[in-house]
Amino acid sequence: MPNAPTQVKLREIPGWAVGLCLFGLIAGLCMIIWYAVDPPFLDRPSGDRELLLQFATTAEEARALVNGAEGGGTGTATGARLFQDGLVLDWRMFVPGYAAALAGAFGLGHLFLYRDFTRLWARRALILTILPVVADCVENVFLWRALDRLATDPVPDLTRAAHFAQVKWALVVPLAAAALLIVVTLYCRRVLDPSCVHSALEDRPRPVVAHAHRLVGGTESQWSDPDVILPPAAPHDWEPRPEWTAPAPAHDPAHKGAQPHGAQAPDPKGSAVARWRTRAFQPPGRQPAELGFCVSGGGIRSASVTLGALQALREDLLKATYLVSVSGGGYTAGAFQLALTEARLRAPDGGPSVGPGLAVPADVFAPGSPEEDHVRRHAKYLADAPKEKLHAAGAVLRGMTVSFGMLALVFAVAGQFLHHFYAHVPLTKLHPLAPQGKVAGPSLELYPNAWQPVLLLFGLAGLVSVGYAFARAGSDKSRPAWLRSTVNTITGLALAVAVLSIVLPSVIWFFAALAHKAGKGGYWDDSGAGVALLGAITAAATAVGTWFTAVHKTVKKLRPDGEQASPFARGGTSLVTQVGSSWVKALVCWLVLLLVAFFGLALMSWAAVYAGSWHVGWKWGVPIALIVLTLVIDQTTFSLHPFYRQRLAGAFAVRRAVLKDGSVGALPYDYNNEPTPLNPYAQRVEGFPQVIFAASAAVSLRNRTAPGRPAVPFTFASDYCGGPDTGWVRTGTLQKTAPALIGRDLTVQSAVAVSGAAFASAMGSQTMFMERLLALSNVRLGTWVPNPLYLAELATYGPDRIMPRLPRVRRLRYQLQELVGRYSDTTPLLLCTDGGHFDNLGLVEMLRLRCRTVYVIDASGDSPPLATTLAQAITLAYEDLGVTITFDDEGQNLLDLVPGSAKPLAPKTPMASLNGRLSATCVVRGTIEYPEPVQFSPGTPAGTKGTIIFVKAGLTPDMPYELLSYALREKAFPRQATFDQWFDHAQFDAYRALGHHLGTKAAEVRHAHAARFRIKRPGSGGASDPQDTA
Repeated sequence: MPNAPTQVKLREIPGWAVGLCLFGLIAGLCMIIWYAVDPPFLDRPSGDRELLLQFATTAEEARALVNGAEGGGTGTATGARLFQDGLVLDWRMFVPGYAAALAGAFGLGHLFLYRDFTRLWARRALILTILPVVADCVENVFLWRALDRLATDPVPDLTRAAHFAQVKWALVVPLAAAALLIVVTLYCRRVLDPSCVHSALEDRPRPVVAHAHRLVGGTESQWSDPDVILPPAAPHDWEPRPEWTAPAPAHDPAHKGAQPHGAQAPDPKGSAVARWRTRAFQPPGRQPAELGFCVSGGGIRSASVTLGALQALREDLLKATYLVSVSGGGYTAGAFQLALTEARLRAPDGGPSVGPGLAVPADVFAPGSPEEDHVRRHAKYLADAPKEKLHAAGAVLRGMTVSFGMLALVFAVAGQFLHHFYAHVPLTKLHPLAPQGKVAGPSLELYPNAWQPVLLLFGLAGLVSVGYAFARAGSDKSRPAWLRSTVNTITGLALAVAVLSIVLPSVIWFFAALAHKAGKGGYWDDSGAGVALLGAITAAATAVGTWFTAVHKTVKKLRPDGEQASPFARGGTSLVTQVGSSWVKALVCWLVLLLVAFFGLALMSWAAVYAGSWHVGWKWGVPIALIVLTLVIDQTTFSLHPFYRQRLAGAFAVRRAVLKDGSVGALPYDYNNEPTPLNPYAQRVEGFPQVIFAASAAVSLRNRTAPGRPAVPFTFASDYCGGPDTGWVRTGTLQKTAPALIGRDLTVQSAVAVSGAAFASAMGSQTMFMERLLALSNVRLGTWVPNPLYLAELATYGPDRIMPRLPRVRRLRYQLQELVGRYSDTTPLLLCTDGGHFDNLGLVEMLRLRCRTVYVIDASGDSPPLATTLAQAITLAYEDLGVTITFDDEGQNLLDLVPGSAKPLAPKTPMASLNGRLSATCVVRGTIEYPEPVQFSPGTPAGTKGTIIFVKAGLTPDMPYELLSYALREKAFPRQATFDQWFDHAQFDAYRALGHHLGTKAAEVRHAHAARFRIKRPGSGGASDPQDTA
């Protein structure tokens, strides 16, 4: 993909092919309409008698249809000729009509759909169109023979005709739906204005696109300040393809040994370095640094600890270059940034609407400052007063109502379709499923031979597969692709026939029989009272189940106070109880999901039975409501993300200002009128590090994600947003390109909320059932933002009507995508959630920035005794970057962080409960080993080694007296559950004081290390550590 600012033509589309497809589509539709309204030359049977004949099971039923039993006989011979005339019309008009329409639609899809895989499916559908056409023709042949033998024995031919009719309808229904979707999609792209990327730089005629690996290798062109940066390519299939490998470069004597695009290296060590350069690539302007801070997730607990730690480490913080924050740590980092930023809302006259903030880096959020007091007073940021609690409950109920309402409409419309389909195509009879007086129960009336074509198709698939295996028993080659496609097609066809002919009718009958047995039909009538009651119960159960799984803690082998849990201890702390309770959590989730599925199928079955008796307003209103709401409702707007973002802003978005009475105080941001866009509100303030909010993007491709994590890193900052797996986009360009509704989520306040979106339908290492439950109940804190990889394509090839548009509204499709759990890296939008779903410390992102010294403030909710979050980050750093971290220096032992490792305080008896929770230290120092030498600052020699100072929120014997007293009183301190986001002033002060104590100890460790090795500190003289130049 070139990077010059000129539009590249996407691909050549032959005009004759477009004309042919349009002619086929229009001509086919005209033939179908002509056939249905007033067929020429010949007559055909009226009503649905022709369709009913396709599934006639006896000679008597066929003769009754042919003789026109419903309105006076026409004679067997005359009726047979009328039906045969209808078959001729079917051959001449209907079959060619729908064949041409389907072929035209799929042909247009092959020509104009954007993605390779969608065009592939369009081609496959085009080929599959042959099957229903052939099945229809063969069916007509057998029907013709049956009509000729109507007076004798037509049953064998009628049975064969019904088998081919089953195959035909099983294919026509999904193919027609796919064709309609393609036509509507292409029409909307044609008539609506195409999307385009708007560069943030006014002097550029078009946005500039660059390649990350070419920027790393120095082969990129003069455009060194791109709007969009493409990530390295990643294959997305099981088998390699020729287009994945670049052609060998022409021999150039001046560049002997050069490799294409710098992607290869002559030796294994060089290959590791090349991978490091690619994975650790940073957008222009982000240079290696001497010092960086990363603060962990953990909600208000982490925010409080981070605040105290940064207060104690202010001297080093002001010398740092980067501050990477995750989740709760981002609350505090964002608060510092918004309190310092010089950006202000503009009034209508062009001037600033508020005065400049009075805080400076040297005193922002200082102990006793107005900003600190504001956060203390709003530590219960989610809800404090009764009115706020009602608002929170209303936000949850609103989201659940929208989610369940849309889901109910989907099932109701599906039931309407099944009602009309089975009313005309008699694969089953629905009217016996309604209560019939004192009848014992509804009966299931399937087509008698419905199972035969299913078994025949499965048998044919097995025969083809096994037969080929026997025929090629002596060959060393695997099965060819055409054979796999053939077997898969036959198997899929068998499943489609089974679903349409057996499964769906059986589901409808099951719910009718269940309702009749439970209430003798009282809950199964056209009023829908029983289904409505079931829906209310399901919604209530989903709300309770979501709350339970959200607050229920996973299995722990230690109590919060650090004491060992015995196998059969009392009070719910035994291992048996806790392990069993984790199964209870899983069971509750599955039961709720099964109840939702039960309600959906019950609603679909009820609609399938009673849709014919609905008032005309309901018949049209339900599908119209589904279409309209699908088009206008933004799923993120009705999730919990806006509520969460507003509550966080109310607590942490504040600036120091002169108030009306002349006093100095904390002035909260006006949430509705000052949205704090990332650029300029997140721009680096002089004398303060650049704040980078670390989130994660949900991606399902294993070649993109780290092992065991269905998510990739995604950062928000004032210069660029994105990550090494999604690409980067200049923040100003992103803000100018995004539609207004999505642009609301490109703010500092939103970045803080997204980075802390712990409850999301893509929760990284969380279990699948909980993800589905959160997506279903709309209890989601994440949001969908534009995909940099899509914007790179749009900037290169757009504006082009072939390309999918950047959505203005995040419609039902995105919630369904969360329910299914499939996330592509090429879609226009990416689901961004908590950075802790990838790395809860932000350490990997900090290492990507190449810092010599890294402070890590960890207030995450690790289960003692070990710092599991650190262990996971160390492993991930090696997997993702090839960076190794060790803690084997003299006097540095990670086991000193374990509760109980400290020397007990005296007297031992009254302090026994506290001594088991005390650690020998809360700070350890380690060594970072980068894969290649890094010049951390200009004028200094490059080195491969750095230093990590890891600070763990824990208890130590040298804590201040007031903290020891609080810890003795509160046994959960300092590991309060992350779910507890309602801190009172005592909790906030305790955790802030703990953070201040930790920060003081961390500064002592670093300065002692600096004095010992004469490490050159930023802004001071001195020699570098000898190991840094090794």
